[in-house]
Amino acid sequence: MRINRRYFLFFLLLLALITLFLPIKVHYSFKATALVHPIREWHLKRGQDDSYVSELQNFQTNVLSHLKSYKFERGDISEVNFVKNLKAGDFIRENDTIAYIHSFFINNEIAKLENLKKIEENAREVYLTGEKQELIDQAEQRYDYAVSEEELAEKKFLRQKKLYTDSVISEAEYEMYESTYKLSTINVEIAYNEIQTLKSGVKKEEIDYIQQKIDSYSREIEILETLRDQYFLIAPIDGLVSYNNVLDGIMTISDTSKYVLKIPIKVKNIQYINQLTAIKFSVPGYDDEKDASFISLDENVNLLPNQQMLIAKAVISGGNLKLYPGLAVQCDVICDEITLFQYFKRGIVQRL
Repeated sequence: MRINRRYFLFFLLLLALITLFLPIKVHYSFKATALVHPIREWHLKRGQDDSYVSELQNFQTNVLSHLKSYKFERGDISEVNFVKNLKAGDFIRENDTIAYIHSFFINNEIAKLENLKKIEENAREVYLTGEKQELIDQAEQRYDYAVSEEELAEKKFLRQKKLYTDSVISEAEYEMYESTYKLSTINVEIAYNEIQTLKSGVKKEEIDYIQQKIDSYSREIEILETLRDQYFLIAPIDGLVSYNNVLDGIMTISDTSKYVLKIPIKVKNIQYINQLTAIKFSVPGYDDEKDASFISLDENVNLLPNQQMLIAKAVISGGNLKLYPGLAVQCDVICDEITLFQYFKRGIVQRL
């Protein structure tokens, strides 16, 4: 009985060895857990110093584009006003307006420049129509405005001077307030001299000077209006809206026309990717497997659970497949055809 069992075991071993060296070929494959990403994703996020940042990330090419940073002056009040009734899950078309960042500082600056421009336009009209007294009245208004600006600048300067003496603020900040005060004093002198000139008579050069100031105000207003237009947030892609799904995130638009699988692959398996045959994955809740098309390998090596990994990328058509960004799926990476002996040999190497 013992002899028969020994022969039987020997026969099984011999059969296994013969089978191992038969010219039968099978596909070498290995499993991996991959993460699903939309092919493109646009983010609006909170930046440093109460700013906002927007960017478009392409998960297929790893390219960041449409980078914009919205920064605001100290003391400004900014707010993001989204399009009415825009909610998570809504579909947005490319070039649709999705929100507007409102800056009180920019609007106030535009209003101030428009008022100054209007004053100069009125003065020019008075010059041209010969209504000297009205022109003098306008100049006196500008002088009064310059005096009030000087008084305000002087108060701020004196406060900052005390803070600078007490080493509360830096020298650079102190010099900024000092320069503002000196400039306001110069403006008072200019306004005063303008009144004296008007009382003594009007020259063509003075009319030209007023026109130059009007043109200067117009250019400044145009620049600020161009800047204000940049605060309209325009969707750079078609996609679905979601909120707060990234760090410091406010809004995200995901292009789900296609998806990208990011598959961690052990460095020792990279040599077999060149003979890649297929990538199949299964979605939780579905029994059937789907196909993904290999794109490329990222060049950076990552260390995950004490394993050196490279990230392979594969693309999936959107269609009616229920996939969600960030979803983890099981993948079968199917490589070249090899004999049973080679398959056995690779399996041993992988376990080492």
